[in-house]
Amino acid sequence: MSKWKFGVIFLAFIVTHLAHAEPKNVIVILADDLGWNDTTLFGNDQFLETPNLERLAEQGMLYTHSYTNNPLCSPNRASILTGQTPARHGSIQPLHHLDNVRLVADLPHSAASNRMSIAPHTVTRLDTSIPTLSSVLKQHGYQTAHFGKWHLGASPYSPLEHGFDIDIPHFDGAGPTGGFLAPWDFAPNLQPQTRGEHIDERLATEAGNWIAEVSQDGPFYLNFWAFSVHSPFNADPDLVAHFVEKRSPYNIQRSVVYAAMVKHFDNAIGTLLDKLEELNLTEDTIIIFSSDNGGNMYSVLGNIRATNNFPLRGGKATNFDGGIRVPTIISWPGKTTPNSISSTPIQSVDFMPTLLEGLGIPLPSQSTIDGQDISNTFTGNSPDPRPLINFFPVNAVVPDWLPPSVTLQYDGWKLIRSFEYGQSERHLYYLYDLENDVGETTNLAAEYPSKVDELDLLIQQHLDEANAVVPIANPSYRPGTFDYSSIGNPAEHWRLPVVDANNAPPQITAYASEQRISEGQQTSIRFYVEDDGNNASVNYRQVTGPEVELRQTEPGTLLITGPTVYTETIVTLGFVANDSVNTSVKHLAVFIEPVESVPSVSVTSDATSVEKGKLIQLNITTSDKNREPLTLAVSSDTLPASVLTPPPLQGAYDVMIPADFTGDSVTLTFTVSDGTSQETTDLTFGVNAPEPVVDNTTNNSSGGGIVMFWQLIVLLMIVWVRRMSNSQKAGLS
Repeated sequence: MSKWKFGVIFLAFIVTHLAHAEPKNVIVILADDLGWNDTTLFGNDQFLETPNLERLAEQGMLYTHSYTNNPLCSPNRASILTGQTPARHGSIQPLHHLDNVRLVADLPHSAASNRMSIAPHTVTRLDTSIPTLSSVLKQHGYQTAHFGKWHLGASPYSPLEHGFDIDIPHFDGAGPTGGFLAPWDFAPNLQPQTRGEHIDERLATEAGNWIAEVSQDGPFYLNFWAFSVHSPFNADPDLVAHFVEKRSPYNIQRSVVYAAMVKHFDNAIGTLLDKLEELNLTEDTIIIFSSDNGGNMYSVLGNIRATNNFPLRGGKATNFDGGIRVPTIISWPGKTTPNSISSTPIQSVDFMPTLLEGLGIPLPSQSTIDGQDISNTFTGNSPDPRPLINFFPVNAVVPDWLPPSVTLQYDGWKLIRSFEYGQSERHLYYLYDLENDVGETTNLAAEYPSKVDELDLLIQQHLDEANAVVPIANPSYRPGTFDYSSIGNPAEHWRLPVVDANNAPPQITAYASEQRISEGQQTSIRFYVEDDGNNASVNYRQVTGPEVELRQTEPGTLLITGPTVYTETIVTLGFVANDSVNTSVKHLAVFIEPVESVPSVSVTSDATSVEKGKLIQLNITTSDKNREPLTLAVSSDTLPASVLTPPPLQGAYDVMIPADFTGDSVTLTFTVSDGTSQETTDLTFGVNAPEPVVDNTTNNSSGGGIVMFWQLIVLLMIVWVRRMSNSQKAGLS
């Protein structure tokens, strides 16, 4: 092969690999009120349908322990954009649609005489003086757009004042006023409107059109903050009818309207993913998906609640994990292992620093960032345990409510401090061992006072450092007027209706001898109904997880043997009791520990040999049943390391054979590792001398000049590509 031809091939090889070294586009997808158990991501749910969320998870990393920094929407939205906890930015309640503008949290002068603390006022707007992810990316050359719910303030605090080029539908309300289906009075800038069209599905189409319009002009940042699945509760009647056919009294989720709303949201995600594929942008786009808080388990639809966060306790507007633990996926091509899972605890404030540092953009120096870069989780390297803060000093009388509180999670423990509500000490404390008590059923504060002191000190350190406005003791409190038995009991309008007030529904008791088992291990499940005089009967069925045998050893006793699973799996049983008047439902979860497996790697090529000075294309496939983050390395005894670029975990991989290579074959060794175990595979292919070519040059001495010319071109192209990359990272001045 002539040297100039090799130069052209090598130039194309270098430029291609440099140009695609770092994905540049960013999409943040945020659901509204979507709980940890409101998808099919964490188990074999037989009722809900979220295939596009599963599709996104297959592209990236699913986080099993992702937490918000507040159990309500506006505060956590502010945390995502600023990287600050609500203790620092001051938003603690979603009152940002109200007329009153408050940019700094403060304390009212008084509180009701039966309240033991005075809770602070929330800020009602996201202050434009605080740098946001959107404003920073815009300063660094990104085209920016916000589609969907905002709820952080109307103009002059709208998305347009926080770094977004466009804002559709430019609405500052808490939810889609009037409903999700067109016509939409709250979205006059979406025209034309087709009656019955779903707002999020339409917004996804509009967002896809915007991506197509701007993607050729540089990197983009899309905020797709859906209205789903916030109230009001409505959906396409045909979709609702579909779920009517699927519902069962045994299911964890039983609201057909809510299931249809989740399906609409999933359809919208599918529209976005399809558009990225159509535009060939999937490998150049980072996607973060999460929810602003836990599932809304207090709103009543008919005679059931909108959703069920089981096995977690509580939900939206509570300090328990049902209110703050949410589904989260990060897809970062080239960094996250496709279809992987991380159990590392993360929080919403981590998104901003992770994105900026991963893109090479400095964090804003004029504000304090509470989150941290979690990109080390992409490769399975979990950071040291750190405190996660949830600041919610609010009186919210929903099921499982607590007095105004702050929550800290650290190293498997969780402490809730209810300000000024202590009976024998200043504050009221709840301590939970989350590793062994997922449902937060047993308060260990009295049993482990030293652990309470340890975690409470961490709480106080953050509150002091953030200069947080916290509840104070109420000087007007009349001793004895607060009813401690009222804690956790919902206000009247959040209570489920009772069919017959004179006949209490049957009470089901169900428990397992072992809550957590491994392959082949057995657990005994005991269940019964309290005698209510109505001869209630109880039936049971498995509703999630791989099918297991439910062996009844005696009346009211089942025996389950742990199946073979490769990721932590929940087997859920549903119990339904009926008497002549009422029906009760109860669920029991058994956690199945995974079996360790060895990752695998396969490398193939359509070619068995390659000429010197040419490329050979390989195809790589890696997999791991445990869905752990993987690393892949390549080495060769015959090729110099400088020739081998880092291989991808999946897809095409090009290897350039130097023109001066002296051997007649090459063996490449690929090693895949999950951090604990590894597998190696070799691929050998022949190397042939180039076919003779006729050299038509008349001056043989010019060959060196041609090579030097192409070397110079290659060098200039490398410099140009790197400068373009740096301009995206360092910003445009």
